[in-house]
Amino acid sequence: MVRTGRPRLFDREQALLQAMHLFWEYGYEAVSVAELQKELGGLSAASFYAAFGSKQKLFSETMALYMATCGDIIAPLEDREVAPREGISQALQRAIEVQTGAGHPSGCMAVLSGVNLSQKNQEILKLVAAARAATREAVSACVDRAVAERALPKKVDRESLVVLIDTFLKGIAIEARDGIPSAVLFKAAENLMQVWDQYAK
Repeated sequence: MVRTGRPRLFDREQALLQAMHLFWEYGYEAVSVAELQKELGGLSAASFYAAFGSKQKLFSETMALYMATCGDIIAPLEDREVAPREGISQALQRAIEVQTGAGHPSGCMAVLSGVNLSQKNQEILKLVAAARAATREAVSACVDRAVAERALPKKVDRESLVVLIDTFLKGIAIEARDGIPSAVLFKAAENLMQVWDQYAK
């Protein structure tokens, strides 16, 4: 009798981490269910669907895992004990450290996994867009707090400043994937903070 259940030593958390790395490296559409089955320990189709439900549900879980771990770069933006300027600076540094670090794919999963997604995957498009929006909203709230605390003048062009910072954060993903050294990215982040200082005048 053929056994169709999960392997006895199946570690779901480890499999979820492996799946996250696959989606992070190659994107949602480029990773097939067959490849996931193979890379997650040689799971049968029955085992895969019993464990994760579907490829889409698995991706949703991996994105949640990513945001809960690597996505915590926005924490300084939301920490009211940290001055807004310092919060922005720390978020930039964390983003660079994570996205150029070892032990996982380079770049940002929320940015890179959404590149070249076809319109047929509307739920995935919405999922990655929401992840990116969370960062933009955190930047926006941090800028608003800077204005409220008079770290930035009331007349400051908030929208352009938010877009500038958010665009830089998203751009780190591409530069990191292209192999730009972290030292160069850190210097670029320092230059961006000088732009903040110009806005503060």
